[in-house]
Amino acid sequence: MVLVLLLPGLVFALVLGALFLHQSNRDLDRSTLARGQAIVSFLGPAAEYVLVSGNPVALEGLMARALEQADVAAVAFYDAGGALLGRAGRGAADLPATAWKAEGDGIVVVAHEGRLQFVSAVLGLAPEVEDYPSAVDGGRAERLGWVQIDLDTTARDAEKNRVLLSVSALVLLVLSAAVGMALRLARAVGGPVAALAQAVDRMAGGDLEVRVRVQSSSEELRALESGFNVMAGSIAEHQRTLQARIDEATAQLAHQARHDPLTGLPNRRAFEESIEHAASTYRRAGDVATLLYLDLDRFKPINDTCGHAAGDRLLCELAGVLRGRLRAGDQVFRIGGDEFAVILYGCDRESAHRIASALCEAVSSFGFVHSGRTFTVGASIGMARMEGENHDVSAVMQAADQACYEAKREGRGRVIEYQQP
Repeated sequence: MVLVLLLPGLVFALVLGALFLHQSNRDLDRSTLARGQAIVSFLGPAAEYVLVSGNPVALEGLMARALEQADVAAVAFYDAGGALLGRAGRGAADLPATAWKAEGDGIVVVAHEGRLQFVSAVLGLAPEVEDYPSAVDGGRAERLGWVQIDLDTTARDAEKNRVLLSVSALVLLVLSAAVGMALRLARAVGGPVAALAQAVDRMAGGDLEVRVRVQSSSEELRALESGFNVMAGSIAEHQRTLQARIDEATAQLAHQARHDPLTGLPNRRAFEESIEHAASTYRRAGDVATLLYLDLDRFKPINDTCGHAAGDRLLCELAGVLRGRLRAGDQVFRIGGDEFAVILYGCDRESAHRIASALCEAVSSFGFVHSGRTFTVGASIGMARMEGENHDVSAVMQAADQACYEAKREGRGRVIEYQQP
């Protein structure tokens, strides 16, 4: 009789413990995988300018920011041929051979000696306007290199062990209560045990808020019912806490993936999403948007003379200048080294010209002070309006790019609107 009474409690404790262990380990694995993929996805667009410019200071800064992320043990960058450009961290491994099998911007994940390696290609996605005349290309994607991070799984494994110990202790507690109940009871307990079994089934189906009514006439069964409710509450609270951490980390990484780490402006990815949305809005409601391509003049001499750190500071200050000259609702993006894009919403042609000219004037009148010297830069702006037949995203981007090229060719420091042939 004792064994008959003890068996349901034993099965209940083991099934509940195994269920929680499986669910907790699965959530931890998913969280680790999602965090690694989000970090390497953020580093890919951020590394594009670094790989193109070959700026070692920017490369070191990007690697340092990557190592600040939790559990990132190592980070490395490779050129398109697989040659190492830079590596930082603890015991970074070489580029996995499977990385060459990745298609487009796919991410390769490899388990290696207590770590998870995440490898992603760095692609050049949009045409860039150079300081010197060049032919306008079609902006085809080009693999510039690779970015790799090694995510240390020690913390994840430690959390799994902690959960295992906690569950084991709870299982032992439940078993102890079941043994005490079995020794003292000699009457039928099928009803309360069936309710507990049903509650376990509901929990297995994902209902973490399930509870049982504490109504048994037996003191031992009431203790078991109360113990189940306490355990179920602990599991639900742990799940809510874990999910909140995952949501917070996901939101932070999503913000980083769409913002330039230097200036804080939305980056190229955010620009492409916004211009696609503007085109969709125009086709649906006829709301006209104006695209400005802004390329700095005389930036490279300052960057070469004063150093990359000074050039970075100049870009940050100019980002603030551009933000301050726009209307509420307009957007400015950093899409390349010294290139910016602006989207003006609900703006007629005359107002768009006035805003573009104000941006040009604001940049040219800005004095950058470094080591007691004051430097000035200029801006060449190409403008294209999304209206009429010119509402395709690629066509509008190419039109603004061509107009910016014309502005530079005609003497720089001016605004040129693209004129349809």
